[in-house]
Amino acid sequence: MPAEIREVVVQKNVPATMRDGTTLFSNVYRPAEGGPYPVLLTRLPYGKDIPSYTTFLDPVRAAGSGYIVVVQDVRGRFASGGEFEPFASEYEDGHDTVEWAARLPGADGRVGMFGLSYYGKTQWQAAVTKPPSLLSMVPGITWGNHLNGAQMRGGAYELGTIYSWAVTTIAPDILFRRYRDDPQQLGRKLPELVAAIDTLQAGGGYDVLPLTKLPDPDGLTPFVREGFERGVDDGWWEQLNIDGRYGDVSAATLHIGGWYDIFLGETLRQYAAMKEVAERRGTPPPRLLVGPWTHGDFGSTLGELDFGIGSSGILLNYRGDLADYHLRFFDATLKGREEALADRPPVEVFVMGENRWRGYEEWPPPGAREEVWHLSGGGSLTREAPSGEPDVYDYDPKDPVPTLGGSILMPQIYRAGARDQSPNEERPDVLCYTSRPLEHDYTVLGPVWVRLFAASSAPDTDFVARLVDVHPDGRAIGIADGIIRASARESYPEPGVISPTAPSPIKPGEVYEYRIDLWATGNTFRAGHRIRLEITSSSFPRWDRNLNTGESGARSSRTEVAHQRIFHDPDHPSSLTLTTVEG
Repeated sequence: MPAEIREVVVQKNVPATMRDGTTLFSNVYRPAEGGPYPVLLTRLPYGKDIPSYTTFLDPVRAAGSGYIVVVQDVRGRFASGGEFEPFASEYEDGHDTVEWAARLPGADGRVGMFGLSYYGKTQWQAAVTKPPSLLSMVPGITWGNHLNGAQMRGGAYELGTIYSWAVTTIAPDILFRRYRDDPQQLGRKLPELVAAIDTLQAGGGYDVLPLTKLPDPDGLTPFVREGFERGVDDGWWEQLNIDGRYGDVSAATLHIGGWYDIFLGETLRQYAAMKEVAERRGTPPPRLLVGPWTHGDFGSTLGELDFGIGSSGILLNYRGDLADYHLRFFDATLKGREEALADRPPVEVFVMGENRWRGYEEWPPPGAREEVWHLSGGGSLTREAPSGEPDVYDYDPKDPVPTLGGSILMPQIYRAGARDQSPNEERPDVLCYTSRPLEHDYTVLGPVWVRLFAASSAPDTDFVARLVDVHPDGRAIGIADGIIRASARESYPEPGVISPTAPSPIKPGEVYEYRIDLWATGNTFRAGHRIRLEITSSSFPRWDRNLNTGESGARSSRTEVAHQRIFHDPDHPSSLTLTTVEG
């Protein structure tokens, strides 16, 4: 803490009136003396008195560094008034709160925002309304488009994320608010919710069809059922998605993501969008930081691998922690101290496998190139032309492939991050295409996607692709994955593109080309390792099961077995595209 700031004052439950008269409450941390100071604001639904936000930036530390820090309960949560409807009020409330915060006693009128996940999304929703006082922001492990990892991915529902988030994180406060004046009724209702939470934490509770029958104690989370009933082309998503609006954002941005984060694809899309905005305006480019992290875990051990303590958010290559990077960024963008970032490249990414940080001027790295690996007969993955008869397997929705780690946001029992996929690879409904052992280190650093030619006996089905690093000892560590729902294929025409269109059933037996976006990774496949691509049709309960009937799992429980054929010949060159760099 700087010598000139010896005391930090905390003001609890400071009211702010929104444009419709609703009062939202914040905790405000401020230096006891001096000023005026810039303001750092975060808005979250998880309780301003619960220090979950300190993972990114401790408000006491920030106040001690010369900032007024505002931590606000969003509308309808904890101390704040109004009714909570996820994301619906964050545009106007975010705008109003930014301008209110800029006028706080001791504030100098300049505001920065910070926070992760939901309170990363609140930053974007405020920023696109163009509040004049918002000058910079640090959206971490968050998203802008609900169809790309939040509510859906490739047209499949993010069942594992949405249901556990709603029941374990959102529902308790709704229950306590509903019965705050009736403790006896609360005592009767609470055990049912606790039982549902305990079931999820133990790894159960998802195996329900139709999805609208998922347990919802006391009707606390109706938005879950409503979300599962909305298709890719539902206009509801348009009002929540930020796509097409990044050009309205004038704030400087620092984007923070993780290779095993469920919102990695959106973090990289947001960086790319703001890079285009900066190039058009002639302003400094956005900054990007990506570690090997999962959602909310910035440690060095993720899943079954440890990437070295320098990979963690505590040390960040032994150059300070995440809070330090935040404060450097805000010093540069709110206090005009550009030298605070002079020794840090605009893009810093951790490369797994070699386990070191690399710095670049932009993303993807300059000089990166795409290399195509073909699926071929005998389960081979090769740079040569594809060959061989189609491979076949049956997908039974009653016996889906279980989720094993990866980029998930689910109960801890599912263990997000780098996990050995070998148990799943023994199943008959998982195809493996594997390269020869590599003669030299091979670094993949950038977008990853799969071009798949496939036919199914069903009018609708799913295809899942997973990139795997096969170690010499046989461990098959998942690196990145993605999914495409056959009926939603036209909504995801190519990697990185989302064009919501009405579902289009497939003709049983006909061959279709699918583009499966695995987003990106940073991984060096060491010499002696092998590159593997898995192809299957499920990863449950991360993604909802396709019933193979053409009916929605939100309304139906009838299932059929799908007979799948994967083609790899000159006329149907199924392939894996990797973005690689030298050295």
